[in-house]
Amino acid sequence: MKRAAVLIGVRKASDLPELQAVWDGVKGMEAWALSQGIPRELIKTITDEAKPGETKRVTPQEIKDAVNELQKPGDLDQLIVYFAGHGVNVQYGEYWLLTDAIIDSDAAINVKGSEERARYNAVPHVVFISDACRTAAEGIKAQGILGSTIFRNQAAGGPEKTVDLFFATLIGDPALEIKDPNDSAQGFKAVYTEALLEALRGQHPEIADRDDETGMQVVRPRPLKKFLSKELPIRVFMATQGTNPRNQQPDARVTSDDDAWLSSFSLPVGSSPPKFGPPPSIAALEHAELAGLAISRSDLATRSILIADRGTGDVEFLRMPTSENISRGDLDVFSASNRRFKKEALRNATPFGPMHLETGCGFKIRGAAVTACLGKQISFDIFDDGALVRAHVPPHSASSVLLTLKNGTGVLLPAISEFLTSLTIDHDQLVDVTYEPSENSNRWDDFRAQADEIRQLRGVIASASRMGTFRLEGDDAAVLARRMQIAKGIDPSLALYAAHAYRDQGNRVRIREMAEFMLGDLGVCFFDIALLAGLLGDQLDGPERQFICPFLPMLSQSWALLPAYEVALPAGLKNISRHVSPNSLWTLFNADGVRLISQVLEEGNVL
Repeated sequence: MKRAAVLIGVRKASDLPELQAVWDGVKGMEAWALSQGIPRELIKTITDEAKPGETKRVTPQEIKDAVNELQKPGDLDQLIVYFAGHGVNVQYGEYWLLTDAIIDSDAAINVKGSEERARYNAVPHVVFISDACRTAAEGIKAQGILGSTIFRNQAAGGPEKTVDLFFATLIGDPALEIKDPNDSAQGFKAVYTEALLEALRGQHPEIADRDDETGMQVVRPRPLKKFLSKELPIRVFMATQGTNPRNQQPDARVTSDDDAWLSSFSLPVGSSPPKFGPPPSIAALEHAELAGLAISRSDLATRSILIADRGTGDVEFLRMPTSENISRGDLDVFSASNRRFKKEALRNATPFGPMHLETGCGFKIRGAAVTACLGKQISFDIFDDGALVRAHVPPHSASSVLLTLKNGTGVLLPAISEFLTSLTIDHDQLVDVTYEPSENSNRWDDFRAQADEIRQLRGVIASASRMGTFRLEGDDAAVLARRMQIAKGIDPSLALYAAHAYRDQGNRVRIREMAEFMLGDLGVCFFDIALLAGLLGDQLDGPERQFICPFLPMLSQSWALLPAYEVALPAGLKNISRHVSPNSLWTLFNADGVRLISQVLEEGNVL
């Protein structure tokens, strides 16, 4: 297997605090790559480390050039891209911050967009490893980060390539640097990279597997994901002696086959003790439980740990959600975050407002009030102090509607005949959108038969998506996917979640099937699903565009993918992404964005 690596380390990004463990992490990864037999010329190390008195900048172009040089011959089997430095989460997309980031909106790496392009490039297996924060961007400049994709828009043909992603933390959380008490100079350690390298070097043989083809011991992506999810929280707790309330739960999206591997070695190496002190005492374990970690005392000898945190949004717990098992606490409520998860899932699953309107179409708002509506060839009635909007939509049609809220923000959503759309606003963020048939429509009887199950399923998925932990993984993935696919005919909002989950799997066929079904069933296709199905291009006048509604992404995480597909937006909205709330699960525009969209709607050139 011909392998290569691009190793990036940015210690100082703009005026953000200088990180201490970045260069050590990169050097550790470089040493590991060399030990794997990867030729030095196929290891591109890019950092801002410079000689005393000099400065060095890391730019997107430098990284793009390195990636392009490595894959240009077309004979790579695997490419590993590692980053250590500052990271932010903007619109549910990850961005790695380079030297001039924030000041220069392009001086960052759009991870989601780069991942998307990697799927269509020449390397069969690309692995992204991110030891960076995924906290929300703060301030106008940080929220305006656009970033760059590091793979060229150059489809290699053939089947979609495999991409795995490893993140040091969950979305919304930081990745920690911790002082090492064993270092007399009080040096810092990047706890995630340290645990990762131990596993890759073979220091935890329990996760290794024999490769039949080579006879070597190998570390495969899925066991590595499980190891890191169990190992990291307890390391952080032990390193901080329980003084840090965060436990840093890592995340990963693995789509490679079971025979894929990341590291190989000839003989198992004995396990090494933790670098941050002795195993925790019983008192420390009790403290850890209060901090959100459920520790298995029976497995103390092997320092194993059961995580009961936001990671429970994975499909294993989504198996068969019902109001009964949610209510009795089957969501593993060991931590404050899980209690919030449970509360939010129940709220999302609980319907509100009327089940029908005289027109058979409209909007219901929870947590905010609508003050104005604008749509093409549609009239509206706003009543109940802005909590209800009655829409007069022609039969068997849909149209984009801009809803302006009392605080000046706005939402662009389709008004679909025979459907009521419910919006939930929480702390000025749009956290949930649902589409349900109106009671006075021909679709109601089919929906009523499955209403409770669909609402509970959707409530859990919405909450897990908001926390960045929803996956179609594990043995029940096919069952859950099928349930979502059946429900999409009577709950189109589930199709949006399913499309992104299929995209994470690299299952483009399913997305195209959903797009075709939606077009046949509703006469329109949601922008996000058309985007992920590859139906949108750089032209605005294609015949398919008249069937796309609304004319901008509905889910925030779709915005980071626009550069990967080079999708053109309507005239006047080229920079509309700068006016999207960075922390809302569903797209929410600020007052300036509302004004720009209003102008486009009034011109009448969009559906």
